[in-house]
Amino acid sequence: MSDQQEKTMLRIILPGRVAVLVLAITLLSAVAFSQTEFNKAEFAARRAKVFEKIGDGNAIIFANPEHPYAVRYREAPDFFYLTGIEEPGALLILIGKQKLAYVAAPKKPEWKVRAEGPGIRDIENAASLYGLNRVVALENFYGSFNYGSVEVKKLYVPLTPPDQLEYGRGEVLGLDAEEMKLPFSRVSRVKNFVAGLHALQPQLELININPILDDLRWIKSPYEIERMRMAGKIGAEGVKEAIKGTRPGMYEYELEAAARFVYVKRGARGDAFMPIVASGPNSVIFHYNKNNRKMQAGEVVYMDYGADYDYYVSDITRTWPVGEKFTPEQEKMYNCILEARAAIIAAVKPGAVVADLQNAAAVVYKKHGFEKEFEDGGRYVGHFVGISVHDVGEEDRPFVPGVIFNVEPLMSNESTKTHVRLEDTILVTATGAENLTADVPAELNQIYALMKMTPMGVAK
Repeated sequence: MSDQQEKTMLRIILPGRVAVLVLAITLLSAVAFSQTEFNKAEFAARRAKVFEKIGDGNAIIFANPEHPYAVRYREAPDFFYLTGIEEPGALLILIGKQKLAYVAAPKKPEWKVRAEGPGIRDIENAASLYGLNRVVALENFYGSFNYGSVEVKKLYVPLTPPDQLEYGRGEVLGLDAEEMKLPFSRVSRVKNFVAGLHALQPQLELININPILDDLRWIKSPYEIERMRMAGKIGAEGVKEAIKGTRPGMYEYELEAAARFVYVKRGARGDAFMPIVASGPNSVIFHYNKNNRKMQAGEVVYMDYGADYDYYVSDITRTWPVGEKFTPEQEKMYNCILEARAAIIAAVKPGAVVADLQNAAAVVYKKHGFEKEFEDGGRYVGHFVGISVHDVGEEDRPFVPGVIFNVEPLMSNESTKTHVRLEDTILVTATGAENLTADVPAELNQIYALMKMTPMGVAK
């Protein structure tokens, strides 16, 4: 790539009545927007791989819109994966023939680019970073799109919904389908935009870019693994803190608060997902997150929680008794899940597929007399994890080093309203597997010892 291509230019375009600011970027200069730990070469290498796949075609990837609720903005995984930039409503435009990348962002009264490093740093005057000689007035976006599409035959866009932090592509597709069943269904923002582009250039062949991005995101680079490892350490430390001092009469949200305190203190940018702290009858409610019940002696409680560190997440579950120890029946269930966890992790290695993990788990469930429960649960053993909690991945694709899979054996007893689950973030290595969340114990003697410890901020 030439020096000229590596330069970043600020351009203004006007799509209809909406002013838009365009950062014409190769994004190799994205380090200017972030702190020193931001690795511009990492994101440039990802885009280079996309350029290899699209040839002379063009591609458009969408950022998330601004969140309409009081949570910290989190960028769309695909957009962030290729840019490292947070900017609500933006577009990433890849011009395959020239190997150029542009970010088009809505203009605001005080326009800022929010770029991700170890934290967010706002740049109040992006134009001054590059000098006024690099500010160029352009025609409106649609005019630019028409011009950029001359002699181009293929346009790569998301033809299936982009995934989000808590929802994988399949889950978002299901939510999208439910929307279409409503009496007054609404077309998603991405679908609507793609349809508009195709109307402007109907001769272009629309190709789904998601399989290309899925293929790239499936194997984590050393840069990504470093962040996943930190997310695992922070997540484990938080769950450990929640286990300490658990006793009857406490509220579920007290455990949540203990873990979240650690996450914030250790520099996580936020929660990986809505924390689940489910005790007693709540434990059998799938994805319960009200976390407002007073816990009673003799019950189990489980925490399913994880940290978002620099856009990479952990996902951890531990189950423990509210009283001093599990009852015999609870302990029987727990020992099965604990052994299944070990068997599944042992089965994680290069060349394995998810079915191999299921087969390893099935042996353990059957040994403990819970074969029916495993089969009734769909032989579930976990999911892929990365930028998204339910990250991209194919169950029948053999593992390779750099793949990260969340091992999650679980079991419910509806009659006693008891649910037991253990969950860990597992990295596939050249020789086997590494548990990125091993810092939080799972063995019963360690759990019981941890429960007797005094949590931070509580006088002994």
